[in-house]
Order: sequence, then C-alpha cells, then structure tokens
Amino acid sequence: MASTVHPIHFEDYSGVQFERLVFAYHVRAGWQELIWHGQSGGDQGRDVSGVEEFDELPARKTIIQCANRDTLTLAKARADMEKAVAIAGGKPDTFKFVCRSAVSDASRTRIADAAGRSASSM
Repeated sequence: MASTVHPIHFEDYSGVQFERLVFAYHVRAGWQELIWHGQSGGDQGRDVSGVEEFDELPARKTIIQCANRDTLTLAKARADMEKAVAIAGGKPDTFKFVCRSAVSDASRTRIADAAGRSASSM
C-alpha cells in the first residue's frame, strides 16, 4: 500500500503551538521530569527542560530551546543559554535546539562552542 507524506508547514505554527509539538515529542520519546516552561511565559531561556536517559550512559539534564524561525542565530542561541544557566538550578548537562530550518555545520560549531563557554563560566 503506497502512501504520501506531505510536508509540515512549521511556519504556520505559533510559537506556543511549536513548543507544544516539541514537548509532546519528548513526552512520547520517554523523557523524564519534563517541564514546559514556555507555556506560561517568563521561561528565562528555557522552553522545555527534562532528563534524557540512556541505557549505557548517565542521564542528562537537558534544556530544550524551540526556534520556530527562519534562522537560528548565534546571538539568539547564546542569549538563551546565558539566561538559562544564570537562574537557580539552571545549569544543564546539555542544551538542545529544535529548529524548523536547516542549521549549517559552521553555525552548529559556533553554538556548541558558546554552550561550552556558558557552562564553564558557572
């Protein structure tokens, strides 16, 4: 039986709808201790946070940033990471950005470098 998969037009989703979709994905993927900070506003750089568990590795406290925009800029990523680590108990083991657009390898490297600097400054 053949089926057609149609593209999802994330640009038609509001910020809240996009965050809800990202949150629901992580719930279904089995993440633990999920909190959707963005649903009530004042998220302080954290849209969703949770614990990612692995069979062979230690669990990781993760902050998930939803970027439903044409481009994820280094400035946006850095500002969100800096806000998130500045709050009490905010320092995660890792950051995860969920974007509707493609992110170049060069941008990923710059954002990863900025994440390392944010974590080491605490």
